[in-house]
Amino acid sequence: MLERLLIENVALIEKLDLEPGKGFTVFTGETGAGKSIIIDGINLALGGRGSRELISYGKQKCRVEAVFDIADQPEVRKLLEEKGLDSGDGTMTVMRELNLAGKSLCRVNGVMLPLNELKEMTNRLVDVHGQHEHQSLLDEKNHLGVIDAYSAETIAPLVSSADKIYSEYAEVKNKLNSGFLSAEERERRIDILNYQINEIEKAALSPDEEDAIKEELGILTNSERISESLNSASELLANESGAVPLLKSAVDSIGSISSISERYGELYSRLNDIYYELEDAAYSVRDMRLGADFDPRRIDELETRLDVIEGLKHKYGRTVKDVLDFLDGARNELEELTGDAAKRETLEKKKKELEKEYSEAAAKLTAARKASADKLCALAEEQLKALGMKKAKLGAEFKITDAAPRENGLDEVSLLLSANEGEPLKPLSKVASGGELSRIMLALKTVITEADGIPTLIFDEVDTGISGTTANTVGLRMKHIAERHQVLCVTHLPQIAAFATDHYLVSKHEEAGKTVTSVRLLSENERALELARIMGAEPDSGAAVSHASELIKKAREAVI
Repeated sequence: MLERLLIENVALIEKLDLEPGKGFTVFTGETGAGKSIIIDGINLALGGRGSRELISYGKQKCRVEAVFDIADQPEVRKLLEEKGLDSGDGTMTVMRELNLAGKSLCRVNGVMLPLNELKEMTNRLVDVHGQHEHQSLLDEKNHLGVIDAYSAETIAPLVSSADKIYSEYAEVKNKLNSGFLSAEERERRIDILNYQINEIEKAALSPDEEDAIKEELGILTNSERISESLNSASELLANESGAVPLLKSAVDSIGSISSISERYGELYSRLNDIYYELEDAAYSVRDMRLGADFDPRRIDELETRLDVIEGLKHKYGRTVKDVLDFLDGARNELEELTGDAAKRETLEKKKKELEKEYSEAAAKLTAARKASADKLCALAEEQLKALGMKKAKLGAEFKITDAAPRENGLDEVSLLLSANEGEPLKPLSKVASGGELSRIMLALKTVITEADGIPTLIFDEVDTGISGTTANTVGLRMKHIAERHQVLCVTHLPQIAAFATDHYLVSKHEEAGKTVTSVRLLSENERALELARIMGAEPDSGAAVSHASELIKKAREAVI
């Protein structure tokens, strides 16, 4: 669960250090006090999109840190261990920082990590249900994901199996068509490949040729300076007063006393070695001097060859090796395009086998999804009855518009609703109101929550469009969910807030000439006052406070 949340310089929050407990935690406060800023901070810690607009006015950066207890989350701990990030104490600390330049920094247990890898972990820890998320039910593209989420343990392996077959099928199909849609495009590609292969083969490149050409060109274009330097060096080394004869005289002088002492003998040996080394170097300088000829025709040849290589690199790769690798790839592709009939026949046979395999895998996936949908809808109907939609019926309509293999199976699904007795099932977008959508989403969340292992659920003003007895039932449902999950909820309804284990008040005030948001945990008496305020009562209304206290007492005793 979420053990600790630290927020610094996010919108109106200068500094917040929150330690939400287990069970059901609610946040209430006036509109605009900053309740949803807390959710924005949590979303940032979970790897959500960071905007510079989140940074408090006048500040250079904002920072959010979240500490999660992952002792009972083996999948997350395994991911941390694989990346060498396991803290060893059963916790995971996430830190996000944004600056005004738009740069984002993310650390997990003190180590920088890409956001996609962070999300892979936090998706298993927290589920955030935003205040307008129920609107996603209006888009039928999201309905399949709801069904898959409910029976993830059964459906995910079937999806993986079907996708694996599809990947192999797509590869075989690509080889048959060579990535093109028509025979004309295939022939056009063959012509292009033949031209490219001939152009590269005609050049007869070798991997180290370019470096050798550049070295030789460097020597030829500096031949005059090289010749002068070699002649000068040869004179200084080998003429009568040069280094070699002088060193020879020195060696002979030390040689005459080398037998007197071991020290002189060692010195003689060292100087003698140096002499032979220097004499050999002098011969090398002389040979280089004799071979340093200027050849303008050779320079033209080398420069022309270099132009050919540069032209091929410009077309086919950054280096000669890249060009040669391109040549190998082009040859392989041409071979596939112009393969014999037997090879194409083999591929056609494989394609048909994979189509059959995929059809069988997709049928199993569809059957599992239909079973999941039936069970999900039946359980969600029970939740909807408790949420005031006593005659509601949910269903799922499956369609397969194209039987060709594709990712994620062949299914297209629409969730259907009949809100009243005697009405036929119709698409949600045609019949559901905003309040009904909120309740349907909460019902589905409740059912799915029973099936998944996500420990923390966050509801941001999901009580839109509900009130009265229904609100009381929503609160009871959240309390029930909180028996097995940590639940955080931003609400404006006293009926929901009454069920909380912990109740935080979010308020804003002026401090040093600016508006800031503060959050504090309410005592039992303060909770009654806050609920009375939410009800619209006057601050000194004893009757409203008494009613609020009774509401809290009944909520504490209520069970499903």
